[in-house]
Amino acid sequence: ETSYNITRRIEAEETTLGVAERVITSTQHEIEQQYGLYDFYQPDRMRVIPPGTDMEKFFPPQRNENDSDITRELERFLNQPDKPIILALSRPDPKKNIVALIEAYGESPRLQQAANLVILAGNRDDIQDMENISRAVLNEILLAIDKYDLYGKVAYPKHHRPENVADYYRLAAASGGVFVNPALTEPFGLTLIEAAACGLPIVATGDGG
Repeated sequence: ETSYNITRRIEAEETTLGVAERVITSTQHEIEQQYGLYDFYQPDRMRVIPPGTDMEKFFPPQRNENDSDITRELERFLNQPDKPIILALSRPDPKKNIVALIEAYGESPRLQQAANLVILAGNRDDIQDMENISRAVLNEILLAIDKYDLYGKVAYPKHHRPENVADYYRLAAASGGVFVNPALTEPFGLTLIEAAACGLPIVATGDGG
């Protein structure tokens, strides 16, 4: 409450929903599961317009994706960088459930033998300088990697630029890998659309858009 002023925010949203002539959402799930909790729930005024993606930016591999700066960055972490890539991309948030993906990978020697795991969990200089929630998630990620002794099998770069995200998708696609979104719930899942546009197979949980 102190950090996010939830009560005030909900009151403002109730007021807005009460006077809005049209509410645009990204999924039917959002209409039913999110807006359905409000007193001014008026589904007849709501319409779904799914987000799209830029097909000029997100497209399948068309060249040797292994010759790039991001490849060299990942090679710093991986003992066998030529393996297929299991890619995960999200902000460091508990709802994104990245630690569960690491645990699943850590519990499967067969999966470790078959593929590397690459985690892009935001950008950081020093974990100690991050906000509390993000810092806690990053600490859990590092502890899970250590618990299963996944050094040399998991890459977790400190930085990635927004303009390079499509390159990561294409690198994973060219490697014969997959993109995993293990979020507990996902209102839409734009990263899934982006990954698919880059020719990368996707794996996702069943809750959300």
